[in-house]
Amino acid sequence: MEKLDIPTKALILFALSLTLLLLNLDKPMIYILDEAKNAECAREMLVSGDYVVPYFNGQIRTDKPPLHYFFMVWAYKMFGVSAFSARFFSAVFGALTILISFLFCKKFLNEKAAWLTALVLLSSLHFNFQMRMSVPDPYLIFFMTGSFMCFYTFLVEKKKLWLWLMYACFGLGLLTKGPIALALPGLIMLVFLIISRRFTWSLVWSFQIPAGLLILMLIALPWYWMNYVATNGVWTEGFFLKHNLKRYSDTMEGHGGFFLLPLIMVMIGLLPLGVFCIQSMFFALKHRAKEALLFCLCIVLGIIIFFSFSQTKLPNYTAPAYPFIAILIAYLLSAFEEMNVSLSKVKWAFVFYLIIAFSIPAAVYFGLKADLNVQSSAGVWVYFIPVPVGAILAWYFISRGEINRFILSIGLSFILCNFLFFAKAYPEVYGINPVAGSLDMIKDKPDLVYYKMMNSAYIFNMQRLIPAIQSQDSLSVYLKSHPDAIVISRKQYESEIQVAGDMKPVFEQKDTFENPTTVIYELRR
Repeated sequence: MEKLDIPTKALILFALSLTLLLLNLDKPMIYILDEAKNAECAREMLVSGDYVVPYFNGQIRTDKPPLHYFFMVWAYKMFGVSAFSARFFSAVFGALTILISFLFCKKFLNEKAAWLTALVLLSSLHFNFQMRMSVPDPYLIFFMTGSFMCFYTFLVEKKKLWLWLMYACFGLGLLTKGPIALALPGLIMLVFLIISRRFTWSLVWSFQIPAGLLILMLIALPWYWMNYVATNGVWTEGFFLKHNLKRYSDTMEGHGGFFLLPLIMVMIGLLPLGVFCIQSMFFALKHRAKEALLFCLCIVLGIIIFFSFSQTKLPNYTAPAYPFIAILIAYLLSAFEEMNVSLSKVKWAFVFYLIIAFSIPAAVYFGLKADLNVQSSAGVWVYFIPVPVGAILAWYFISRGEINRFILSIGLSFILCNFLFFAKAYPEVYGINPVAGSLDMIKDKPDLVYYKMMNSAYIFNMQRLIPAIQSQDSLSVYLKSHPDAIVISRKQYESEIQVAGDMKPVFEQKDTFENPTTVIYELRR
């Protein structure tokens, strides 16, 4: 590997990353709520040819801007409408994120840290999980990472190409998830310039902000304006007020949490090597004279602190920090050998890791056993055995002072676990769900409706719209004129459905890892 040039090494890394991310990408079926809504929204764009107004089940969807829909439509045209197609470009952007993180670290730190950065990301279960979902986050993570890296490279090299690429990333980020893609990086970049004592008005002028804003507007403004006109401002109001301001100021959908939760999310999200998260931040602070470390530290702390104040907290919110905390962890790990690190110097992080490593298989087994819906799949705990085995090997190597093997034992054992998780455990467990269990029963039924609420995954997996009935009286009228009607609903509305018509449940199953129970009804004969 040492004899290869950097482009060849980068190509090998990208190919390896993409191969791992594409593994079993079509399994399980599209089932998770966010995946189902995004994948279906893109499918409806493909069918209607309307790329201006996003729709889900025929209703305007104000949750997200359209860029990830566009990529999904492109994949649908290449491969057909499927779970694989919906997730394909998420995997591509995941591999690209690993690639640019490697190249950035190689350029401004060292090659060993660059490879370790890739190891941190590839071994992270949550990073891999996020980059395999039909959601906008893989695209946002890539464009935010790209904007930060182009900003710093321009600061160092003063080449305008990096400046224009930064503004392009901002514009594409705005089309991916809205103002957060510009406002948060912009704030963090400003703080970094102040902390690093680089801030001068001449430097600000060198960023050619008017030209940059023009690039932003040329990329993002046309779609936002066309959408505003087409929806008479309905989408604009819903997106900016509800899904931006309200998500930050209020707890939505029960996703709240205490102030330090985002920090914990980052540490857990980058397991296994995320156990060195805190230590790596202090190490970066100690070596802040190396400006690239200070820059990465500003990004990580900026993202964590920003979302600590948010009233809605989700693990994917802090995921844009992953490439930069991975670089900090990698730099710390690359310095371990020079520091002649012994077990005593990493004991707290490693003890924490040992507890986690031996807890994971047990937690999987007992967690699945506790859920009647999936307890038959509790045997998948065996796919997590590489984690404690890797921890034992890591203890052996660190006790002998073999630092590189210590790191590889932790990282590679998790990569193997990720492989088994996506190849076996995840498809088996999530394959047990009410949508999969009832799809063959209802997919060809012409008179199919839902009452008040249903699992959104039905729509994408049947590739058809399902009319909604929201009142008991409306359901009663519908049933009188449609004796062959099939009604999808939830257990909580059973009494209302029984009053509306003499209906019997023909299918009932609790949603996987969720409280609601899906019930399907038909009229008694």
